[in-house]
Amino acid sequence: MRTFRQTNHTRTLGALGLAAAALLTATACGPSDDKAGATPPPKSTASPSPSASASPSAPAPALPSGSAPSSGRPSASASASAPGRPGEAEGDPEGIDGNCPDEHTDVKVDWAVPPVKDDSKLLLTVTNTGSVPCTLKARPVLRLDDGHGRLVAVFETSRPQAEVVLAPGKEAYAGLLLRQGNKDVSTLVRNMALAPHGQSPDHDTGEGVLLQMPKGGVYVDDKARVTYWNSSSEAAVSPLFAH
Repeated sequence: MRTFRQTNHTRTLGALGLAAAALLTATACGPSDDKAGATPPPKSTASPSPSASASPSAPAPALPSGSAPSSGRPSASASASAPGRPGEAEGDPEGIDGNCPDEHTDVKVDWAVPPVKDDSKLLLTVTNTGSVPCTLKARPVLRLDDGHGRLVAVFETSRPQAEVVLAPGKEAYAGLLLRQGNKDVSTLVRNMALAPHGQSPDHDTGEGVLLQMPKGGVYVDDKARVTYWNSSSEAAVSPLFAH
């Protein structure tokens, strides 16, 4: 895994959850039915069983010769739970639309080239932190924290020929062109929200990751573009230099 400078941060939903959700959700989203408003289970109304001293104990039934008394409990072999399906016991999450699950990915933001040479191009790197391969079928869905929540358009020509499959510990990349004009006609943006992998731009997201721009903020205009995820960093950033 490549090492990034201290200025790069990936901030997951938590303290910044409201900011990311506000950027990602197009409409207000209420709590899910299975969590909010759920009625707690009623208290048990069964009366306690009388103590052994309160009533005389009934004589135990006679057992056939050679039979051992039963304890009323299943044997160790009978009580052992049957093995579940692979990944069931561990509760491995499933990603949206069959994509890499967000719980098992880590996203970093860095300069595509040193900012002293060009501060309009960034590189997004996603790492599979899980224990099984996963697939990236879509592009990064990004919204800018620019006061308007603008959705970053995509370089359609950057779509890879095949879906990117990430082995555990491996990386994929996407290039981000911040602007095609001068800084004086651009907006300073300090954060952007990344929707869950596989989420479509016109779908309600509800959660995601808030990515902090390097250098405390970058200048972005309305021609910002992002590429699809690619297994090669060179292929991911090459569209940025064609404009």
